[in-house]
Amino acid sequence: MGTAGHIDHGKSTLIKALTGINPDRLQEEQVRGMTVDLGFAWLTLPKGTVGIVDVPGHHRLVKNMLAGVGMVDFVLLVIAADDGWMPQTQEHVDILNLYGIKRGLVALTKADLVDEEWLELVQADIAERLAATSLRGCPIIPVSGVTGFNLDVLKEAIGDLLDTLVREEEGADPLLWIDRVFTIKGAGTVVTGTLLGGCLEVGMEVAVQPLGLKARIRGLQTHTKSVEKGVPHSRLAVNLTGVEKADLARGMYLSLPGRRPHFSLINAFVEVLPQAPAPLATGQMVKLYVGTLETLTRVRILGGDELAPGGEGFAQLELEEPAHFTFQDRFILRHSELQETIGGGTFIEGGIPVRGHNLRLVGPERLRHLFPFEKPEAHLDLAQLKAKLEADPAQYSLLRAEDRTHWTLAQFREAGLGAHPQLLELGEFIMAPRQFAKVRSYLLEAVKEFHAANPLSPGPSKETLRAATGLPARLFDQVLRKIPELSEVQGFISSQGHELTLSPQEEQKLQELRELIGETPYEPPSLSELLERGYSKELIYAGARLNRLTPLANDHWTTPEIAGEVAALLFTEAEFQNGFPLAAFRDRLGTSRKYALAFLEYFDAQGITIRKGDVRLLGRRPQTS
Repeated sequence: MGTAGHIDHGKSTLIKALTGINPDRLQEEQVRGMTVDLGFAWLTLPKGTVGIVDVPGHHRLVKNMLAGVGMVDFVLLVIAADDGWMPQTQEHVDILNLYGIKRGLVALTKADLVDEEWLELVQADIAERLAATSLRGCPIIPVSGVTGFNLDVLKEAIGDLLDTLVREEEGADPLLWIDRVFTIKGAGTVVTGTLLGGCLEVGMEVAVQPLGLKARIRGLQTHTKSVEKGVPHSRLAVNLTGVEKADLARGMYLSLPGRRPHFSLINAFVEVLPQAPAPLATGQMVKLYVGTLETLTRVRILGGDELAPGGEGFAQLELEEPAHFTFQDRFILRHSELQETIGGGTFIEGGIPVRGHNLRLVGPERLRHLFPFEKPEAHLDLAQLKAKLEADPAQYSLLRAEDRTHWTLAQFREAGLGAHPQLLELGEFIMAPRQFAKVRSYLLEAVKEFHAANPLSPGPSKETLRAATGLPARLFDQVLRKIPELSEVQGFISSQGHELTLSPQEEQKLQELRELIGETPYEPPSLSELLERGYSKELIYAGARLNRLTPLANDHWTTPEIAGEVAALLFTEAEFQNGFPLAAFRDRLGTSRKYALAFLEYFDAQGITIRKGDVRLLGRRPQTS
């Protein structure tokens, strides 16, 4: 539970009355009677123990308030009955509303100082002001931290709020934003924070981010009691070994190594308060607050130049210090010089830099995520950003998958994205249906166009098509298996049912070629010789695919009939039965070594002959039709 409210409205007094613990831990706070930094206490109730973060109320200390209130499960808004609603009350409520905190109570303190009629007027005014915020309808309980009036009622109401919380006793992805760092003699470095997302255990290896420092948990305490395991939504003190106090600061966070990424550039949805001092404009430097971090941030408004007070839209934010975000995490924006809150926002995704006039053109990093045959997008797709913002986590994973042509499974998991039933898992890769549809459409159209332009060819080469998509070879093979309309034929991609059909003129030319080869059957011509004689390469390869020509080794060509006769000769004549050298085969054909070798190396590749040094043995007998 976090406190909120105007200065001197009795937050710390009320917490001490509820818990017996003075949350003002600093000597300066106790002397001045004013909270200047975060204070901590806890309240044990029949329904559980409530950790309490007490925040300062002074307008100059809102940055410290923001370090404590952003991660609470519910809030105790403290308003003094004799003062009523004050300027800092309004700013704190604005911040709670921007954070989307919906659970809470109003403690109307100093109720013993006013009469009943005034108390009713103040309660009505508070209820009316909260009606337009995330805290609308929350209970308003008059109390006194001095006399103890209604403290039992307030405790019961806090207990009722505990029942509304979703209990997370376990988890695999812990996050602890650091709000305090100190040392204890004999123990070493200690950090404190509110644990989210998973458990921490003694002995566990953790990382201090964004520095990437590795540390080990030496001990854990919650509410001054040592524990072996810290659970989500608990206040936790973590004793670390392997890091020094001087290296750590508020705004850093603990996580498991390799988890919980941090970003210096984000795409976000931003809301500007109606009472903001000025529009939020491209190029403006503001202060961003997320978790316990405060960092300067440069603003780029997407789809425009500025957002007026009361306006909302999409922005790209460049953080001076990297911060951790998960999908739909909230953050606050404040003026970098004035002590005023501008608005807040919701994290959508890690950004890709934009550039150009009005910062609308997508930067070069985007190009490496596109298919080479696609045109790069001219600007960020604001409709897509809106769809992501409004998506549930599963749908968000599907939309994020569309940002790239493909992901590896490891990349997808590292980005914290989950499985969606529509996502295609292709071996070690993931593709979104829309991206798969793009590559499928491209391949079908490319093969169709190739067939029309090259009727004698089976299709474009597989490698040419793969290069055009930019897909890795292993993924391209997986994609082809998912497109039954296409098939691979000897390294070429052909449409299913595509048949080579020769025109009468081409049929006559092929027959001439076969007769030419038959004139000197044991001297098969080379491809270059046939081209010189006026036979086209397309016709020659078409003849091979029609099983009318046979390519031998070293680019020589024969016919299936001649190749079959020569192979049969090997299996029927005695001199070849127990192994034979090249020279014996050459002499039997009465040809030169070059042509004999073209036949034998072709037979080697087919398994008809098996070479053992300078001798060849007979292999499998060729099938005869």
